[in-house]
Amino acid sequence: MKTYDILTVGAATIDLFIHSPAICLKKNLLHPPLLTLPHNSKVEIDRYFIQSGGGATNTAVSFSRLGLKTACLARLGRDHFGNLITKELSQNKVVTTYLSRPQKEASDFSVVLLSPKAGRSILVNRGPTRLEDKDIPWSLISRTSWLYLTSLEGNLSLLKQLINTAHKKGVKIALNPGSRELKSPQKLLPLLPQVEVLLLNRLEAETLTNSYLGSDLFENRILSLQTPLIAVTNSKKGAYIYHHLEKIFSPTTNVRPLDETGAGDSFGSTFVTALIKEKSTTEALSWAMKNSASVVSHLGAKTGLLTLKKISQKT
Repeated sequence: MKTYDILTVGAATIDLFIHSPAICLKKNLLHPPLLTLPHNSKVEIDRYFIQSGGGATNTAVSFSRLGLKTACLARLGRDHFGNLITKELSQNKVVTTYLSRPQKEASDFSVVLLSPKAGRSILVNRGPTRLEDKDIPWSLISRTSWLYLTSLEGNLSLLKQLINTAHKKGVKIALNPGSRELKSPQKLLPLLPQVEVLLLNRLEAETLTNSYLGSDLFENRILSLQTPLIAVTNSKKGAYIYHHLEKIFSPTTNVRPLDETGAGDSFGSTFVTALIKEKSTTEALSWAMKNSASVVSHLGAKTGLLTLKKISQKT
């Protein structure tokens, strides 16, 4: 008998969301659009919001709201931000026993600047709170049914240890690698055959396959990855599921996005929850699209997360 349905592993942060009429979206023909602010001025804020973030906490709260017994493993400081993160997880019935909180460390935090069209730019302060081998209670791995791995800030050695340990213990693995892990494909690719579900956004998938979504080369390379289920989200254009030689597509639901933060975390955690509850791949994709649509309709990565009951009620 397992103690937990799922254990999430990765980053924990505090996110400060800021919206101001002075933040403008400036088009740039040669580069992506820019967010601009008046130089050397005092800018008024009309809306702000503070919430915990990071892949490990976002997915943990999502899993818990969907009815799974969830524990979270992340590293954070013994400071005010760390206390806020821990409190928010506990309030959402996430087990916080395994959070690593070394003395004299500061928790990571981000400032999220919201644009008029729901995009955002994020200012990130990453302290020394990267998970290391010493932070992992290794006996915990065998006590969970699923392991959900998010960004480990480029710690490929730890990622390999976690995947190998879980695989040997018969624990199923879902992986949503971060940009730093994707920069080392020679180390990441050999781990994928041990993973049940690989979760990527379009840019991550294109980086991993060194090809462009929609091209024949992309299709061939994504299908050649030895992971049974691969999800590729493409922002407002929908999402794809690659299952062996089958490809399933879902468009986005008709919502007006307010903030895109946490859309990928809600998609991935909901998709995996549906699989745990033995739903079909098509239904799992439908669930994931509903929850991510709800999340982008609210400020913050957790505010709009749905319960199981609300997902079943949405058409």
